[in-house]
Amino acid sequence: MEVVNRQEALLTNYETLLVLREESERQKKAQPDSQQKCPENVTTLVFEALEFLGGTACSSQSADQIAALKSQLAGLELTKAELLQITNLRPKSLVELHLIIEECDERFSVEELEQLLELIRETLPRDDENNNDEDGDGTGGDGAGGAAMEVDE
Repeated sequence: MEVVNRQEALLTNYETLLVLREESERQKKAQPDSQQKCPENVTTLVFEALEFLGGTACSSQSADQIAALKSQLAGLELTKAELLQITNLRPKSLVELHLIIEECDERFSVEELEQLLELIRETLPRDDENNNDEDGDGTGGDGAGGAAMEVDE
């Protein structure tokens, strides 16, 4: 693998996942036929990255969704890094947007941020919205990591 243009563009997690899948398939096809094997540390890195990214939101994204989101967000004055983080993280609350967008209060009104969240929800639907995660902590809505909390009265 050769780096042609260093830092030509930022890659989303989805694009990274695609590149790693292609590289993994290329290695699988080339390995039995050639004497040249990929170093073990590179194989491990690709495997672990594929495992991690396969468990994130990018595994359910499509190129069409990302292109639609980028075109719809083009009118906003967001930096490349902010666009990348919005695509990768799929924020679903104002707090998440405030963490992603620098000087968010100064650049956008609350109404504009609500519209942005709705746009993100429509363009990049999340798989975890169907898991009854009402409190947003990833525990299925009970706030206790899946275990029921006992309260002594």
